[in-house]
Amino acid sequence: MAIDDGSTQRGIRMQWLDLAFVHWRADAAQIAALLPPSLEVEQFDGSAWIGLVPFTMRGTAFASRVRIPFASDFLECNVRTYVRARMVHGVPAPTHRGVWFLSLDATSLVAVLGARTRWHLPYLWSRMQMRMESRSSDGCSEFRDYCIKRRFGGARGSVQWTRHERISTDQVTALDAFLTDRDRLYSYDGRRTWVGVVHHDPWPLHRATLHHVATALVRERGVDPLGDAIICATPGVESLGDPLTPLFAPVVFFDGECAFCHRVVQRVMSIDRHCRLRFAPLQGKTYASVAVAGKPDAATLSTMVLLDEEGIWTRSDAVVRALRECGGAASVVAAALEIVPKRVRDWLYNAIAKRRTRMNNCDLLLAKRDAAHSRVLD
Repeated sequence: MAIDDGSTQRGIRMQWLDLAFVHWRADAAQIAALLPPSLEVEQFDGSAWIGLVPFTMRGTAFASRVRIPFASDFLECNVRTYVRARMVHGVPAPTHRGVWFLSLDATSLVAVLGARTRWHLPYLWSRMQMRMESRSSDGCSEFRDYCIKRRFGGARGSVQWTRHERISTDQVTALDAFLTDRDRLYSYDGRRTWVGVVHHDPWPLHRATLHHVATALVRERGVDPLGDAIICATPGVESLGDPLTPLFAPVVFFDGECAFCHRVVQRVMSIDRHCRLRFAPLQGKTYASVAVAGKPDAATLSTMVLLDEEGIWTRSDAVVRALRECGGAASVVAAALEIVPKRVRDWLYNAIAKRRTRMNNCDLLLAKRDAAHSRVLD
């Protein structure tokens, strides 16, 4: 279950141990109401699925092997469902399948605060206990009992199961794979959707007997489990979680017939160190495909337009948001510009736009060639 040290030096290393995957069918409409607009419910066998997954976290550390103080070893239980990314305002985004967490209970306050801040995940500080014992002389049957109690009078949960023999690879069902074979998670910070990739070996899945499960943690999120629960268990894996990246990279639309605008795009690309922006001409197919209320007519535009998950922005608002995405010193400039009244910012923007100079046809073609980049859309 080891992760190759040469894969990356960023992210967080974790060991997920003694897991149970307890699942029920669920009403897709109930789950869809809890998702951001950029995600949609992924169904299997005609229904959505909701899961309760208790486990033990061990050896949590930065990828450089530096352990995280007070957050290395703790118990956790999450309520999760399964989603796909969808188009944002008519513009395609990666449609990878992933996990959406409705709640995550953990016993480490540091882990809760860190995950809520850096990963935008709905962690809750809870009390948890785990009891374990061997139910057979050869150790093939392992009993686990997790008890969860939210602090400050919150919901309670419990799961008891016995893990049996390992399921061979050819006996893993399509449903087992659907519910467990996930290498992406999604989160939402109120403005945008983020995606994180998690690397680990395939789960060593085992058959299991479910003795007891309380559904309060699931129902507390407004989802009613349907039918009987199904379960599989695993002794665990070692994993490496990459830093989060935005699911939908904002698109900056510019005048594709203006050489000055092409030069500005090149400059913005050079300061956008994390490559969070994409670019497209206002006269292109991408802008024509944008489906958002209040979209300006490209034929009448002499301004930059920025499209992100929140909507469409023009003039100085587009500049401020583009600079914010670039990070570093550019984000400081964006913060300073936000203090300036919008009327003043727009006046300054319009003054520059009116004075933009156009090169001759040869220079324009050169500017277009120089601006060509994988981040420039049609």
